[in-house]
Amino acid sequence: TTGAAGTTGAAGTTGAAGTTGVAGTTGAAGTTGAAGKTGAAGTTGAAGTGGTLSSGLVLWYKFDESAGTTAADSSGNGRDGTVTTAGTGTASFSTTHQVGTGSIDLMGSSSTNGAYVSAPASLNAMAATTAVTLAAWVNLTTDRAWGRVFDFNNSSTTGYMLLTTYQNAATPNSVRFAISKTGNGAAEQTISSTGRLSTATWHHIVVVLDAGSTYTGTLYVDGAVAGTNAAMTFRPSDLGNTPNNWIGRSSFSVDPYFSGFVDDFRVYSRALSASEVTALFAVR
Repeated sequence: TTGAAGTTGAAGTTGAAGTTGVAGTTGAAGTTGAAGKTGAAGTTGAAGTGGTLSSGLVLWYKFDESAGTTAADSSGNGRDGTVTTAGTGTASFSTTHQVGTGSIDLMGSSSTNGAYVSAPASLNAMAATTAVTLAAWVNLTTDRAWGRVFDFNNSSTTGYMLLTTYQNAATPNSVRFAISKTGNGAAEQTISSTGRLSTATWHHIVVVLDAGSTYTGTLYVDGAVAGTNAAMTFRPSDLGNTPNNWIGRSSFSVDPYFSGFVDDFRVYSRALSASEVTALFAVR
């Protein structure tokens, strides 16, 4: 006989649900780092030395003195100038200027009354060169015919080179440079501008005598070419050891003294290039 079916066991009990874990605590915010230190300001570079404008200087009168009768030579060559008066003419260092801090005021009124600056004869070191540049700022009080910016000479008949702001010729009555080994007129080699300078205004005048047996002389006024002469042959060396190197006075006794201010008077023993003349005009 088959035995009876076994009884099914009761269902097992479901375990209780697990407890949810407690949420973790949020970490505190981090501390902001201290601000970095500002770097120290950079040191300003040293001022430039003026580049090529300091090369070849034979004479340099800044006329920045406040008193006295000596114009210091800033070229380093020790060629100080002497301020001299004639008749009732007067001269004084002035704070009116175009470059630096001052100028020389040469108050001339005629051929016998005036003032000038005399450079020493040792200036003739430039005469050994084949090229030369002469430059100055001028501010005319009165533009008198044949008044001189400069006149470097032995005498009016034995060699000179000069710069006048007003040549008393038919045309043009204008700025003129001349160099001669004997006298005036046809004996001179000249460069002239095409117009006169205005008074009570600063003007920059530069004369450049280039190299070569026959060379070009160039006259600049206010940074621009105002006149040329491509057939020049005379040089400062042809004049020999000129004892009279005058700013504001003529070698011709009938010519008037200069009337006005002169500033930043320079002589170079070389021919400045056009770009250097432009750079010199920009100096203030």
